[in-house]
Amino acid sequence: MGEPGGRRVRARFAVSSKREPTRRTFWPGLRSVAVMLGFVVVLLAAAARGSTASSSVGCRMRQLVLTLGPLVSEATGQHTLALRLTNRDPATCVLYGYPVIKLYDGAGRIPFAIRHGGDQMISSRLPGRVVVRPGRAAFVVLNHYRCDLGDLRSGKVVAVARAGARAAGSRSITITDPLRRPSYCGKGDPGSTFVVSPFVSSLEAALKH
Repeated sequence: MGEPGGRRVRARFAVSSKREPTRRTFWPGLRSVAVMLGFVVVLLAAAARGSTASSSVGCRMRQLVLTLGPLVSEATGQHTLALRLTNRDPATCVLYGYPVIKLYDGAGRIPFAIRHGGDQMISSRLPGRVVVRPGRAAFVVLNHYRCDLGDLRSGKVVAVARAGARAAGSRSITITDPLRRPSYCGKGDPGSTFVVSPFVSSLEAALKH
């Protein structure tokens, strides 16, 4: 009887050993989870790349609203004009470099000379990439010296455009406050040269410290 009993014991062990692989059936489930997590990571990376790509699109001027920026505490003899460009479009865009600035009065365009590189009021910092998200703003600051011998013309309208991007259009604003209008002193006068900042992310970034 012992021998048959032993066979039964061995038979039970044999059955047990055949069932052993069933205890590892959870591994395929973990592999599925790992595959799903990897897929999610790929989607997030693609979304990040898409966001970066969209934020590298140059701003169209029509998606920006031009307004006067805050008043600036000026050094003696300086006349500083801050301009704010607010993104009213649902898409993020980028501004880079120096803007094209034009000023007008009732007789047409005023022939201000334009210079970059900073002065007594404006920083000499080089242009940088300015990301303008929806609802946020970029700034441009202009500065010139007063007209000691009297002004000949007064800039009532200022227009801003992106350099080298004629198709992007321009934005303009009428300056209703006479005290904020830039004065033209005449050809060759130091006061007839405007120093213009690059596009910057804040007013403080444009000013000399």
